[in-house]
Amino acid sequence: MINVVEWTRLEPWRVARARTDRGEFVIVKWAGPHVDGRHTEAWRLRTEVGALRFLAEDLRVDLAPRVLAEDLLAGRIILEDLAPRVALDGLLRGDGVFAHAVRLEAFARARGELGAFTAGQAELYYRRRERLGQVDPEADRLGHVARLRREGLSQAEVLEVPITGAVEREFALALADLADPGPFLTLSNGDPETNNVLVCADGPPDARLIDFEFAGFTHALHDAVCLHVPGPAWMRVSTRSRPWT
Repeated sequence: MINVVEWTRLEPWRVARARTDRGEFVIVKWAGPHVDGRHTEAWRLRTEVGALRFLAEDLRVDLAPRVLAEDLLAGRIILEDLAPRVALDGLLRGDGVFAHAVRLEAFARARGELGAFTAGQAELYYRRRERLGQVDPEADRLGHVARLRREGLSQAEVLEVPITGAVEREFALALADLADPGPFLTLSNGDPETNNVLVCADGPPDARLIDFEFAGFTHALHDAVCLHVPGPAWMRVSTRSRPWT
């Protein structure tokens, strides 16, 4: 039992930093309306609990917060507070990419370690995840890519530049590769961007990955691409280019 005596919501998300009656700080997440008004699907918290317990309890990997308590029927979970770590994207916005090159390297390393530790462990993960509710491993493999491709094709038609011929075939081949990752099938948190990695602002970065609501086993390239294309707020993370585009 964890008794929360006060909390501060971390706007605009359904997340709060809370203090317990023992004076400890924890992170509380709950289901409910999203920032854009949509209702949050119940499976998101189940997925986060399954993924975090899989990493901490099955693989003994210290790359993400631990689950301290859960009430999935009520739509609430309590996680380890990783403070004083802060989100990397905020540091990049405030100081620029070059000031935090070491933290960007730690971000890339954490994503690589997540893939390395979880490769070949999909069956173990989905056994745990299925105990929490229905899940579709095949849908996880393509993640958001299939939907984004459909939306992109539709938007191209609206702009009167339909994607056809060789380009369309290349898209299909890329999706086929992602759908059959072979030895590159690894766990992703589903949103591998700089806003979902916490690092220490001073000293060793000691990075941790957060926000596993969309976690699932997918091609390792899903996590690698965030190092080469713009992320939140269309911010580049490569030190080979300017921090903004």
